[in-house]
Amino acid sequence: MAIEPSLRPWLWAWGAQVASTLGSALAAFSLGIWLLQQHGSVTDYAWVIALSALPGLVLAPLAGWLVDRCEARALLLGVEACSGAAALALWWLFESNALDRWQVYAFAAVNSSTLVVRMLVCQAAIPRLLRSPQAIGRANGLMQLMVGLPQLIAPTLAALLLGSVGVPGVLLLDLGAVLLCATVLVWIGLFVSAVRGTGQGRVGAEGGSSVVLAVLRGRPALWALLAYLGLEHLMLGLASALLSPLVLERHSVLVLGTLMTCGGLGMLGGSLWVVARPPVRLIRTVLLADLLLGAAVLTIGASASPVVLYVAAFVAFGCFSLSTSSDQSFWQRSLPADALGRVLSARQMVCLLAMPIGALGAGALADGWAITLMSTAGEWQARLAPLLGTGKVGGLSLLFAAAGLLYVLLASLGLAFGPLRRLQPGVPLYDETRRGAGLTAAGSDDVHDGAPRLEQQG
Repeated sequence: MAIEPSLRPWLWAWGAQVASTLGSALAAFSLGIWLLQQHGSVTDYAWVIALSALPGLVLAPLAGWLVDRCEARALLLGVEACSGAAALALWWLFESNALDRWQVYAFAAVNSSTLVVRMLVCQAAIPRLLRSPQAIGRANGLMQLMVGLPQLIAPTLAALLLGSVGVPGVLLLDLGAVLLCATVLVWIGLFVSAVRGTGQGRVGAEGGSSVVLAVLRGRPALWALLAYLGLEHLMLGLASALLSPLVLERHSVLVLGTLMTCGGLGMLGGSLWVVARPPVRLIRTVLLADLLLGAAVLTIGASASPVVLYVAAFVAFGCFSLSTSSDQSFWQRSLPADALGRVLSARQMVCLLAMPIGALGAGALADGWAITLMSTAGEWQARLAPLLGTGKVGGLSLLFAAAGLLYVLLASLGLAFGPLRRLQPGVPLYDETRRGAGLTAAGSDDVHDGAPRLEQQG
C-alpha cells in the first residue's frame, strides 16, 4: 500500500499521539488499581471512571471553538504540557507519600479533558491537511487505532509495570511519552510547513451553537444522521454497562478478560481494514457495520458459550471501529473548513451525552424490571428462560439481547430511510442564514474530491 505524500507528516504526529495516549492510559489504569488497593472502595474506582468521561462533555464546546481558531500543533503542545504537568505533580506527591484520592480524581479529569481536545484537534486537522478521500479514510482508520491500541495494551502492560517499577515508574513513563510527543510536534512545526495552516484564525463572534445550527440547516439530512448517532450511542451505553455484569454472572473473570482482548483485536482488525481499504460509500458502510454490530450484541445476550462470545465480541468491536471511522470521514468531508471544530464538537457532545444516559437507563431497567421479570414465575419467564436463563442472569441476558435487537432495528430503519442511506460527502452550499452565523462564503473551489481544501495561511 503506497503512502500518499500528504499523509506522511500526519503519520509522524499520529505516532507521537499514540505514544502519549498510551502513556496516559497506563498512568490512569495504574492509579485506579492503586486506589482500589489502598482503600478497597468500588465507589472510589467508579468516581475515577466517571471523572474520566464527564469533563469531556463540559469541555467539548470550548474545545471546538479553539480547534477552529488555533493552530493544531500549538493546541497539541498545550495538551502535552497539561498532561506532563499532571503526571509530574502526581509523581512528586507519590514520592512524598502525600497522594490522596482527590488528586487521583483531578488527574482523571485532566486526562479526560486532554483526550477530548486531542481527538478534536486530530479529527479537524485531517481534512485540513489531507486532500484525497482515500488519505482521509486511512487517517480515520489510524485514529481508531489510536483509541484501540491503549485499550488493548494498557491493562496488561500496566499490570507488568506495577510489579516492576510501581506507580512512580509508570508516571515517569507517562512523562517520558509526553516529552517524546512534544519533541516530535516541535520538529514537525520546524520542518513541515503544511501543518502551519491547520487553524482557521479568527472565527465569528457568535460562538458555536449558531454556526452549528446554520451548517445543519444548509443540509437537512445531517439532522437525521445526528439523530441516528445519538440513538446508536444510547444503545452502546446500554450494552456497555451490561457487558461485564452479564459475563461475570455466567463465567469467570478470566473469560471476561479474554472477551475484552478479543474485542480489542476486533477493533484493531477493523481499523487496519479501513487503513488498507478505505470505504467509498461511507454512510452505507456505517449502517451495514451497525447492523452486524447489533447482531453480535444480540448473540452475546442470547448465548452462554464462551467461544461464541469471543467471536461475537471480535465482530462487534471490529464493526464499531469500521462504523466510527466511516462516520468521521463523512463529517470531515462534509463540513466547511472554518466550522470543522465546532460542528465536530457538537457531534461529540451528542455521543458523549447519549452513552451515560444509556448506561444509567441500563441499571434502572435491569434492577427495576428485567431481573424481577425473569425471577418471577410467569408466562414471560416460561418462554424466555430456556434461552436466557432465570433470575439475575436471565434479566441481564434479556436486556442485553433487547439492546442488540434495537440496534439491528435502528440500522435497518437507517438503511430503509433513503435520505440517510444516500447521503454523500460534500460541503453544503452557503445561504444567507449561514453567512449571518459568521461563516465565510465559499465557492466551488472549496471542495476538492469531496473534501474541504487545505487553506494555506501565513
